[in-house]
Amino acid sequence: MEDKLIYFDNAATSFPKPELVYRENDAVLRTTGNPGRGGHRLSLNSARTIFDARTALANFLGLPESRAERLIFTPGCTQSINIVLRSINFQRNDVVLVSALEHNAVMRPLHRLQKNIGIKIQGLPYAAHNIIDPAQLKDCLQSVRPRLCVFMEASNVSGEKLQLETIAEICQAAGVELLIDAAQTAGTKCDTLKSDGITYWAAPGHKHMLGSPGVGLLYCNSDTVLEPLVCGGTGSASEQLDMPVHLPDRLEAGTLPVPAIASLMAGVRFVQEVGADHRNKHESHLAQSLREWCRSRDWITVAGNTFNGRKYSEEDACAAVVSFSMKDLSADRIADALDSDYGIAVRAGLHCAARAHETLGTSAQGLVRVSFGFFNTLDELSQLYTALEELHNRISR
Repeated sequence: MEDKLIYFDNAATSFPKPELVYRENDAVLRTTGNPGRGGHRLSLNSARTIFDARTALANFLGLPESRAERLIFTPGCTQSINIVLRSINFQRNDVVLVSALEHNAVMRPLHRLQKNIGIKIQGLPYAAHNIIDPAQLKDCLQSVRPRLCVFMEASNVSGEKLQLETIAEICQAAGVELLIDAAQTAGTKCDTLKSDGITYWAAPGHKHMLGSPGVGLLYCNSDTVLEPLVCGGTGSASEQLDMPVHLPDRLEAGTLPVPAIASLMAGVRFVQEVGADHRNKHESHLAQSLREWCRSRDWITVAGNTFNGRKYSEEDACAAVVSFSMKDLSADRIADALDSDYGIAVRAGLHCAARAHETLGTSAQGLVRVSFGFFNTLDELSQLYTALEELHNRISR
């Protein structure tokens, strides 16, 4: 095994980070205090860092500065999703519409609401490509009238994506609120939040926005006053025991992770400098190359309707995620061998997405997932090809 690790697990967290992210995290940790908890320079440094980061992120995501306060810092995407789902005043028999490939970050909170309140979870059919068929969604919204739609923008298993603008327009026209899980897409493009049809948008900072773990985002494009999961100090309205009504303070109790927020801003700055489109083309090219390589071998199968039965093209909107199975070799054995024998990091199993694997028919054996980042290369991909060929040849003898 080579000393250098080939890292193909960017759907879990991006690695390595740009050098700017490491430097910013260290510098801020050395020069800031607790924001809003004092008038001294360290406290003011922190408050300024948070303000600048919120403004910069809002600009990157396509929000006017006047709506930046609706962009909330949270501990991560999962908590952002939970804030929304726990805040909506669901009634018994309210319907929540989901796709066929949702992550446990959505399905587990909904399952709890189903047990505790009696909501109904209804799934849309798995489309031939792009996860959701817009026509089927339109029909379902008219016949079912769900209280909420909750969709991932891209699957963390198959990499397939929604036609987000179209889906948002359909939900808006039907008057149905839409929560988007952007775990696999946040940071991959600018102006994500220009669509008024997205009511809530949840994102991690440590994946495609290239920040450190510990910080995520929640965008609230609604006048509904959300209930915070956590109550406590905000540095504002300290004389009252109720949490402030205004955003972002209502949903940002306690000390914010200022170094993580600063590193998130640095990660987004890196994306802007290299160009989101340039980065996406690089990552998409790697993913498409792997899919086409797999298609040429009868002992390996790529998961996802989009990639079965027809040639995948650049026109198909997909994340840089490829999951596959190999004949006569379990996913966990493949991942273990790639790591121990070749120094290649991938992820095997169910990927915290039981619903997706049930839909794909892979719950029993799981899949091997390869997910690309900006720092991956064609040479690294070639080394993966060689490793997979050798593993196949071992069991074919």
